[in-house]
Amino acid sequence: MSIEAEIAHLVCFADEALLPRAWGPPLGTAELRSSPEDFYVIEHSGTQPAGQGEHLLLRIRKTGQNTRWVAKQLAHMLDVPYRSVSYAGMKDRHAVTEQWFSVQLPGRGMPNLDPLPEQGFEILEAVWNNKKLRPGQLSYNAFRISLRNLCVSNSSLLESRLAVIGEQGVPNFFGPQRFGRDCANLRLAADVHQLRRLNREMRSFALSALRGALFNGYLAGRVAAGTWSTALPGEVTVSDRPRGLAEQDESVFPSARLPSGLLWGNDGRSDSPNRIPAERHFYEGFPQVESLLEAAGSRASRRPLVARVANLEWKLGDEAIELSFALSPGCYATVVLRELLGVHDMAIRDAA
Repeated sequence: MSIEAEIAHLVCFADEALLPRAWGPPLGTAELRSSPEDFYVIEHSGTQPAGQGEHLLLRIRKTGQNTRWVAKQLAHMLDVPYRSVSYAGMKDRHAVTEQWFSVQLPGRGMPNLDPLPEQGFEILEAVWNNKKLRPGQLSYNAFRISLRNLCVSNSSLLESRLAVIGEQGVPNFFGPQRFGRDCANLRLAADVHQLRRLNREMRSFALSALRGALFNGYLAGRVAAGTWSTALPGEVTVSDRPRGLAEQDESVFPSARLPSGLLWGNDGRSDSPNRIPAERHFYEGFPQVESLLEAAGSRASRRPLVARVANLEWKLGDEAIELSFALSPGCYATVVLRELLGVHDMAIRDAA
């Protein structure tokens, strides 16, 4: 099978509508993100800034803007190269989000942070630190989500499923943000010659989408078999806690070992002694994609098959439901919502 055919197959695993559900069919329908305020995310670092150093940490609230756009605005505002700005995690554009950025300002004092050059974000806090923020350097994300135009036939069943999800979690699929609109990021990799011509950022999007679709495909098989939440004999288990200082923060997510799936990379084949038959069988179906990822320098790693859902609370009304919960870094709130309802994302519809 050609690499184009393999990627066409992987597109099925990037479409949320085609992925299996762990807890049964949707119990109704609702609308998500009728406004950005309906999807509120707060990033919790799990660490305390040092209070000194050359890296200025900025806690920023943004509305209707993506993380990279804010980083570019900060670079312009503070007259530094874009590479001097970093952040722990990407956050949704169609949302209100609070997250931390760091800006390296060696030998400089506290800059004037007001007025802002553009609308769309505000600085809530500024403090010095002796280290830059790195990807994944956060403890968890807290979500507050309002679903509107709710239509359910049995509210008791909905609340029962919420209770189960709060206790047992959901399959840790990559959400549609990973793959881009109409799987555009995934399709970028279908033309190997085009992939080589992409800039570093777009190339990273394409490779990450490939790895994510492979993982989703393997996890889909485990969900269909009913084994996604339990480690199989010989399976590698991993922690869902971030590496670094935030790993010590167990205020919301106590340490746990969870069944895992492979994010393919250069060590994928050498990892084979640790791979169980189910994993080996699935990945054998995509040799061209795996060779592409290895040639591109992707490094193998493992991702939990389970997304734990902490502090889950809800307020159910006649035509709306308000949810609040926490997820570990790298987990998607939309993956939680799809286990409850058929959700129509109004932000995607309005942008079409």
